[in-house]
Amino acid sequence: MKSTQSNIKKAQKYLNKNDCIAVPTETVYGLAGNAYSNISVKKIFKLKKRPANNPLIVHYYNINRLKKDCYISDNFIKLYNQFSPGPLTFILKLKKESKISKLVTNKQKSLAVRFPKHPLFRKLLKN
Repeated sequence: MKSTQSNIKKAQKYLNKNDCIAVPTETVYGLAGNAYSNISVKKIFKLKKRPANNPLIVHYYNINRLKKDCYISDNFIKLYNQFSPGPLTFILKLKKESKISKLVTNKQKSLAVRFPKHPLFRKLLKN
């Protein structure tokens, strides 16, 4: 997919309808969906034939958007500033009030998060 605003909007429409899309990451294409939607998350597990007890990684554009879902420590901020964006997964404590689908985490109290470096994926997350 070309990195045009119309393609970003098209991808957003699919995500808003709880559909899944392919997105480029630093290494491979990944399957993406709305992490706040049980419907979307179920589709990801089904399409990937992934066991439900194998939690997913949630991608964020920046720390500001992450703060509504996870607790942030000074150590995390140091690591984030050094390694993000990039292909590093952080495991953070999930806030009880987070709206992330419980299916994403297999009902665990932590969340795997990344801040992708790929420009197209970043544009999509920013929007």
